[in-house]
Amino acid sequence: MADDADLANEHLDSELSRTLAQLRQQSVKKVIAKDCIECGEEIPEARRDLGFELCVACAEMLERQEALFASN
Repeated sequence: MADDADLANEHLDSELSRTLAQLRQQSVKKVIAKDCIECGEEIPEARRDLGFELCVACAEMLERQEALFASN
C-alpha cells in the first residue's frame, strides 16, 4: 500500500514528465531564424539546431560585455 510520500512522488513524476513533454513539443515548433538576430549573418545549421540565435562572433561579443559588467 502506498503512503502519502509515495503518492506525492508519483504525482511529481507525472507532472514532471508532462511538463517535459510540453517543452519538447514547444521547442520542436519553435522556428529558429537562419540569420543572427544581432548582425544578420547566416548561422551554421549545426549551431541553429542547438537553438542558438546569435552567430559565434556576436555570442562572443555578448559574453565579453557580460564579463566586463559582471566584474563591476
